[in-house]
Amino acid sequence: MTRTIKLRYTETAGCIFVDKIAGLNTHSPEYGQRGCVEIYEDELNRKLFTVHRLDKATSGALVFATSSELAAELTKLFEQHLVNKRYLFLTDRSTNLTEFTYESFIEKEKNVFISRKNKEPNSKTTFKWIKSLGPHQLWEANPHTGKPHQIRLHAEANGIPVLGDSEHGGSDYFRLCLHSLSLKFNLKGQDISFETEVPAWARESDLNEHPEDLILAEAFHRRERMYKFSELKEESLRLSHRELDTYRVDQYGEYLWVYWYKESDPTVQDLLRFEKVSKKLNKKILIRKMLNRGEDPNAEILWNIGNTAPRWNAKENGVIYELRSDTGLSPGLFLDQRENRLWVREHAQDRSVLNLFSYTSGFSVVSALAGAREVCTVDVSQNFIDWSKHNFELNGLNPEDEKYEFWVNDCNLFLKGTIRRKRKFGLIICDPPSFGRSKNGVFSISKNFDELMINMMYCLEKNGLLLFCTNYEKWTTGDLHLRLEKLKREFSFKILPAPSQGLDFELPDQEPLMKSIILRKN
Repeated sequence: MTRTIKLRYTETAGCIFVDKIAGLNTHSPEYGQRGCVEIYEDELNRKLFTVHRLDKATSGALVFATSSELAAELTKLFEQHLVNKRYLFLTDRSTNLTEFTYESFIEKEKNVFISRKNKEPNSKTTFKWIKSLGPHQLWEANPHTGKPHQIRLHAEANGIPVLGDSEHGGSDYFRLCLHSLSLKFNLKGQDISFETEVPAWARESDLNEHPEDLILAEAFHRRERMYKFSELKEESLRLSHRELDTYRVDQYGEYLWVYWYKESDPTVQDLLRFEKVSKKLNKKILIRKMLNRGEDPNAEILWNIGNTAPRWNAKENGVIYELRSDTGLSPGLFLDQRENRLWVREHAQDRSVLNLFSYTSGFSVVSALAGAREVCTVDVSQNFIDWSKHNFELNGLNPEDEKYEFWVNDCNLFLKGTIRRKRKFGLIICDPPSFGRSKNGVFSISKNFDELMINMMYCLEKNGLLLFCTNYEKWTTGDLHLRLEKLKREFSFKILPAPSQGLDFELPDQEPLMKSIILRKN
């Protein structure tokens, strides 16, 4: 299993250029929260040095140095204003000016950046009108200096505040429409340039009457800039997460799977939107309404676009999975577990692995592919166990091999039996539902958490690892840590950092819908 879903970057003359997404700080704003530089350091497994910054809400071209010596040279270029910086921004205000230069004195006062004309200027920006985009105006800005919020303050001072910049007079919008388009400079006699793709809000073809069209286009464009998903045709990743509250969109190979959260069915306008997406991306689309608990979980797909089939295969980081549209509310692979599956892949070798609430056994498959000594898979559903075995076969694994066990059983009952048999595991994975019913009763994570954790700890060998995940909406990651403190009275363990979520899901400062913790038993 190799990582095929990788963050994009360009390396030139010791410079790492990235196309920063909006909502991401340039560097860590506080302990435990990664910024852009930390994210790319993890991706490249090397130290990077910050030489300039973009505001959190600003997207686009950003450069890092790969050595302290190069960082000093680049910093000098920025300080001496020898870097040509081009920005694009959108405004909903008009002016008779088409090209002008503005200077002012920018300073920070009471944690707010302000621009003054009555002091000697320390900032200078040239503005050039490009074109009208419907009711909006597209401008180019070239900052000759690098003061914080410079373009935003200068645009506001000239009556063309950036759309979405409520801090500096801009109208409300779904994002700040300011983008660092390109960087150019001469480094040791070599001309170096980096230019990003034009954002969705700056392209006339993406500006439609309904705001959801643009938000969805922006969400797709964000994943394209990060991962180049258009080249990952067989892979699986999320294309729209929390950009819209009404639905989520996942790519599973040649299919897009839409989780529909509105109580009402899709309108004609909604379906036309997805038909347009289907043609543009050359994907088949399945839309599944997420029902309230108690409704029929096998309700029909609301809508399909293209010549769809009830079953198909897709990959995630090179591992093959069967997806289904005729079994339950989800197609068979939860993509928010992608980084956790990679972590399991790295830690399962030569271990005895137990996968509880296994669903279709993504964790079991990657454990087996990693060379686990044995893999024990447990789920209350015979249907999911059969599906799991098929996923083994798709990846060249024999589910009948004596190294692999499949149990149709209540997980807590299985754990109690394991305790009686004094069986231990080196790695336990547990991703339970928030709520579930079986012939053995009702499972509730809020009520059964302590019992479940205690049973798992008794089944975990010394120095063994436990990965626990939950989508329970009423808990945060902090709540999980607090609940674990009670267990320390009976067990000795260390809490390790869980893998960070992929950027196709939450940003670092957002509380994730899926919470994960890792324990190592002492």
